[in-house]
Amino acid sequence: MTQALTVQDKNIEGSLFKQRSFLFIWAITICSSFSIAIFQFSQSWYVVKTLDKEASLGIVFIAANVPRILFMAIGGVLADRVSRTKILFVSNLLRTVLLVGLLIMLATGHLSLLSFIIFGLFFGALDAFVWPANGSLLPNVVDHSQLTRANSVIQTTQQSSLILGPMIGGLLVASSGGYFLSFGVPAFMLLLSAFLAFLLNVPASESSSSKKSGMWQSIKEGLDVVKSSAFLKALFLSTIFLNVFVVGPLMMGLPIFVKNVLDGSALDFSFIEGSMAAGMLISSVIIGILNIKKRRGLMVTLSLFTMNVFFFLFSQSSSLYACMFAIFFIGITFPATNIPLISAVQSSVDKKLLGRLMGLLTMASMGLAPLSLAATSILISYGFTIDKIMAGGALSLILVNVLIMWKLPALRKME
Repeated sequence: MTQALTVQDKNIEGSLFKQRSFLFIWAITICSSFSIAIFQFSQSWYVVKTLDKEASLGIVFIAANVPRILFMAIGGVLADRVSRTKILFVSNLLRTVLLVGLLIMLATGHLSLLSFIIFGLFFGALDAFVWPANGSLLPNVVDHSQLTRANSVIQTTQQSSLILGPMIGGLLVASSGGYFLSFGVPAFMLLLSAFLAFLLNVPASESSSSKKSGMWQSIKEGLDVVKSSAFLKALFLSTIFLNVFVVGPLMMGLPIFVKNVLDGSALDFSFIEGSMAAGMLISSVIIGILNIKKRRGLMVTLSLFTMNVFFFLFSQSSSLYACMFAIFFIGITFPATNIPLISAVQSSVDKKLLGRLMGLLTMASMGLAPLSLAATSILISYGFTIDKIMAGGALSLILVNVLIMWKLPALRKME
């Protein structure tokens, strides 16, 4: 029954919002994105401000990233073998249970850095199954001609959550409910996301005969696709180095930068994150309206370079408004890089391999993230200021990007 509805949805011409399956995916994205945005803001500020362990914030992120990397390839294979909506249902339900556990520890006064580390390990392991399933779901319910626009809607929703999420998180933390509300609201939204995924049942992509191959053989099939494509090799290298030089300084550096460089508050932190998300939102909307299909490689090349230039400018800023201006343009570059690339992968790769491809791509983009986070924590513990760490990462990545685009023109020439 669900499969028939999906096929019918694909035949509907016109607005994506007339397609039942897409509306369900959009609703799941709204609930999941807002819950994660609110929680990540609250977690970061709790570790930095309440526990006063800013140098240890990287350990929390590492704890979440390591299991993501270890299980991502397996999650990609399962996304091709099992119903992707069932994976989302089970994973979001378990993530809800984890957040409820944090709420209990908060209420009893036992919430500590160790609590966030253990939470991150389990949450990251579940993410390893959520991301490939979520990233490979759209091509099963949306026609290829509408993939760029559909990805833009999803990205726009995610960026909207990044604007409103930190602001909501800041307001919840500052309210009488405090962290109990800022952790409780994400738990409820993840539960709603699990319920919506349960209602939408999209069948698995692989046929029963293809399920007989072993786990490693299935992963190897995805690796062979990457090896045979110059475009995918260039894409993988770019995402790896992006995470080496940006994830650590930017991901764990923002709350530290606000606290130490700007001498700001939780509200200032939310303004910084909101400015970046605003840029991402505007960029996503424009790309969705244009539905770009040509010269996507050139757009990606210019966006990567521009991102690092403004990242360097951000590190040299000392006022809230200058930082908001710089990070706004950093935000603009993310969708201009991600949406064309994701749409190209989704439209060119066999659906039976798409789950493991998205899993491998996510694993490649995150593979060295723990190293970046650990290096940032070590540099901070040895007395390096976060602004200097950010500047060094931005300048290094500018050089790496130039070398990749020079040696691997496949990414630049991608249409």
